[in-house]
Amino acid sequence: MKGLVMNITEKSEGDISQIYLDGRFDADTCGEVEDFIRKKISEAGEYRFILDMENVPFIASAGLRVVLVFAKELRNHQGDLRLTTLQTNVNRVFEISGLNNVLRIFDDMKTATQSFSDE
Repeated sequence: MKGLVMNITEKSEGDISQIYLDGRFDADTCGEVEDFIRKKISEAGEYRFILDMENVPFIASAGLRVVLVFAKELRNHQGDLRLTTLQTNVNRVFEISGLNNVLRIFDDMKTATQSFSDE
């Protein structure tokens, strides 16, 4: 299924970048997400991100790798990568992999955004 794209849109809330993903998060599309976040870090010096995954019906190990790599990198710069609005089957992948214990996952964008203020 080559040629698939991940639609990515972004909003800023102060110094928090809210990234909305739409599509499968797999080996064919993870590079798009990686490039988008990398550009935001290098050009804007942003280190606080929330990935809204409401429209992500599937995540593969390649997508998990991108999420983990950036979470670690951002935490090394006093930032973080948080997730919100995971579909049931995507949330299950995070539970099975144990990553739900490593990453902060929220039910909605508002709560995820507010969580940065609670620190």
